[in-house]
Amino acid sequence: MRPDYIKTAVAPSGDELRRLIKAADRLHLRDKGYRRASNRAFVLSLALIVIIAAALKMFVAEPTLVDGGSMTPTLRDGERILVEKITYLFSTPRRGDIVICHYPGYFQYCVKRVIGLPGETVSIQDGYVHINGRPLDEGEYMNQNQTTYGDMPSVTVPNGHVFVMGDNRAKNGSLDSRHKKVGTIPLERVSGRVESVIWPFPEARSVALD
Repeated sequence: MRPDYIKTAVAPSGDELRRLIKAADRLHLRDKGYRRASNRAFVLSLALIVIIAAALKMFVAEPTLVDGGSMTPTLRDGERILVEKITYLFSTPRRGDIVICHYPGYFQYCVKRVIGLPGETVSIQDGYVHINGRPLDEGEYMNQNQTTYGDMPSVTVPNGHVFVMGDNRAKNGSLDSRHKKVGTIPLERVSGRVESVIWPFPEARSVALD
């Protein structure tokens, strides 16, 4: 009868033990180097994501919160809008565009509608806006029976500027170019065009005229 064979553990010799310790040290250092490389790769990836996000926000598009009722009924207080920033790198605002602008002497940015273009005259008579002496058709964004509070004598829009107003035309409804402390807005202070409402989601809609 053949005996059963068994495998017994044999203690390594001193030289073998030293070789095993050195091999373990090399694996440990290699693992630490791998972790360092992985950490560097993670940090670089995170930095790249942050840079791309910042570039998108600065040059492409940015979600923005509507704070106040100066653009009702088109935009409502508390809605979030998408501001597109590419168009005005290659062209100037058009009449009817809803824009984000920075009033001279004011810290905050404002959302308003472009009404008057460079070289035009803007006036308000009997509740209606006039451009170069003719009534402006605002039916695309104003309610049918909505009128503009107060009269305003003719104002000429300088070159490189636009005349902006809020869609809320009630008394004290909007602080805009009608007021002397605001006036017309330099084009370099117009930072983007509002394309759509993106939140609340059930109220999402396009607000661009084209």
